[in-house]
Amino acid sequence: MKTSIKRIVTCALCFSLALSLFASSTLSVDAKAKKKTTKASKNVVVVLDAGHDNTHLGCHYEGFEEGIANLYIAYYCKQELEKYNGVTVYMTRYGFDCPYGANPDSSADCLTGRVNYAKSVNADILISLHNDYDPDLDKSQNGAKVIIPNPNYRPDLCVKGSDLGKSILTNLTTTGLTINDWKLCPNGTGIVTRDSENGKYPDGSAKDYYALINKSKSSGFPCIIVEHAFCTNNSDRINHLSTTDQYQQLGIADATGIAQYYGLSLK
Repeated sequence: MKTSIKRIVTCALCFSLALSLFASSTLSVDAKAKKKTTKASKNVVVVLDAGHDNTHLGCHYEGFEEGIANLYIAYYCKQELEKYNGVTVYMTRYGFDCPYGANPDSSADCLTGRVNYAKSVNADILISLHNDYDPDLDKSQNGAKVIIPNPNYRPDLCVKGSDLGKSILTNLTTTGLTINDWKLCPNGTGIVTRDSENGKYPDGSAKDYYALINKSKSSGFPCIIVEHAFCTNNSDRINHLSTTDQYQQLGIADATGIAQYYGLSLK
């Protein structure tokens, strides 16, 4: 019964947020407040992937539920990005349920579906929005990182992912987040790659570990995974992952980093 009530409440919150974002997106921008930036050379198609869902659960800790937080951040990022010219923004999910194959024992169909959706709308980039959890409950692990394509098979996608990731991280630090020095790939930059132990690309080189990234690369466009903060770190959770206002700050920072990378100008 508690689970049913919780789901009803969270769905109501999501629906309310969606309505407010839709309403706010119709407001006109004061011409005097327009900011001039370098214009993008073509329309950019950005697909935002709110990681996880009710079937394929993310991290849960001290009342934090990743799938819900990711959806809020994605909505706010979309809202902010749509203030710019030259960009079309899609989301891989708009609610809590999985739209790509609700098999709780496997996420493979879901991940493939998300990439196929991005391909179907001619995505220039797939950006998967997440938050982190340290399985060892190492509370020293904190801050943001971006996982990008490795340099194998399509090195150009690695470069694009790295440059975009740096732009997003720069803006995330303005919210007070630090840069994570990931213990699986410590380098101090927050930009990391991870290779598959067994999978290979057509040229025989090591695949990327994460399915979203390797499937996107095989489809011809880059995917990056933004890990905003650690729910297992008390400071990250309390100061960045506790309220919708905090999720909005993260979404705006993501959007600003994307806009700056692509040279988008405000409407």
